[in-house]
Amino acid sequence: MPRSNELRFGLTHQVPVWVGHVVAVVAVVGSCALPVREDLPARWRWELAAVALVAGVLLLARRRLPVTTVAATVGVVWLSVPLGLFNPGVVLAAAIATFSASRALTRRRAPWLVLAAAVLVAAAAALALGRGTLQFLLLVLLFGALGDLVRVHGEQFQAVTERAERAEATREALAQQRVAEDRLAIARDLHDAVAHQIAVINLHAGVAGSALRDRPDDAEHSLTVIRRASRTVLTQIGDLLATLRDPGSPGTGPTGLTQLDDILRQFRGHGLDVTVRRLGEPRELPAAVDVVALRVIQEALTNAHKHGVEHRAHIVLEYLPDRLRVTVTNPVPAPPAHTTRSAHAARPTGAGAGHGLVGARERVESVRGTLTHGRAGPSSFELDVDLPVPAPESHR
Repeated sequence: MPRSNELRFGLTHQVPVWVGHVVAVVAVVGSCALPVREDLPARWRWELAAVALVAGVLLLARRRLPVTTVAATVGVVWLSVPLGLFNPGVVLAAAIATFSASRALTRRRAPWLVLAAAVLVAAAAALALGRGTLQFLLLVLLFGALGDLVRVHGEQFQAVTERAERAEATREALAQQRVAEDRLAIARDLHDAVAHQIAVINLHAGVAGSALRDRPDDAEHSLTVIRRASRTVLTQIGDLLATLRDPGSPGTGPTGLTQLDDILRQFRGHGLDVTVRRLGEPRELPAAVDVVALRVIQEALTNAHKHGVEHRAHIVLEYLPDRLRVTVTNPVPAPPAHTTRSAHAARPTGAGAGHGLVGARERVESVRGTLTHGRAGPSSFELDVDLPVPAPESHR
C-alpha cells in the first residue's frame, strides 16, 4: 500500500463520528431558512427550524439503521406538507439519509431505495409548492449516487488491502520455502564435503589401531592419510562457511565432470580401485546437470568405499542424444540366507547407509532426473541415474 494512501485513509478514519453528526444537523437546520415560498409569514420561521431539527436528529441513527432513517426523514418531509412547513432543510435531511443508505446497502438494493426516496420527496415538493420539484429530485439522486461512489471506492480500497495482505503472506511463505531449500542445500553440501573424508579417517583409524604394535609402517601410513583427510575436510568446511557468509563469492567445490579425474584420484589414493567407461560423444552439459552428475558419482563412490567389498567400483558414463546416464556398480557382501532380496534392494549394505542417497535423489530430482539403486545381483550393488540433457543443436 503506497504511503500516500495510508496517510489519506488514516486521516479519514481519525475524524470522530460525532463531527459528522454535528455537521449534518447544522447543515439541515441552517438550510431550512432558504427561501422556497415568498408568502411564508415570519412567525413560521421557528416552526421551520423545529421541523428541520427533528429531521436532523433522526440522522443520528443513519449509520446503524440506514433504511429506517431514510423512511423516517422522508416521513418528516411528507409531514411538513400539510403543516405548511415544507423547507429545503427536511429535503436535505432525506438526501443525507439516502447517501448513508446507498453507502451501506448492496448495489442491488441501493438504487431502488434511492429512486423511491427521490420520487417521494419530489412528490411531496410538488404538493407543497406546485412547481420547481426537479431540483429536489436531482438532489436526492445526487446524494444517492455519491453514496454509491463512496461504497465502491471503499470496496476497491478493501480489495487492494486484502491483495496486499495476501501478497505479503505469499512473500513470507516463499521466504520460508527459500530458507528451507537453503537449509537442505547446506545439508547436501556438508554431506558431500565431509562424508567421504570422515569415512576415510574412520577406516584408517581402525587400521592404525590394529597395526600400531605389529606393523608400525602401516600404522604410520594410516596416520598420514588421516592427517591429510583431516586437512581436506577442514578446508572444505571452511570453504562452505565462507560461501554461506558471502553467497556471491566463488565456491571452491566441484564444478562438474571436468573434475572427475581429481575425485577419482582421491579415491584411488585411499585404496578404492575405480574404473571409468565412457559411451557416446562427450559434450558440454548444463551447469546444474554437470554438478549433479559429479556429486552423485562422489556419493556412490563414498558408499562403495564405506560399505562395499573388494575395494573396487565401476562407473559408466553414457552420453545419449537427450540425456546423460550414469551407472555406478560395486561389489557388496552377499545377503544372509534368511534375508529376502527386497530388504536389501533399497540401500547399500552397512550401518547408517541411505542418508547420502536421499540427498543424491533430491539433487537428481532438482534437475528433473531419476535415480534408482539396489542390488544388481547377489553380490553387486548398482546406482543408476538418468539426467535430461538438451540435444547438441539446442545446447549451442
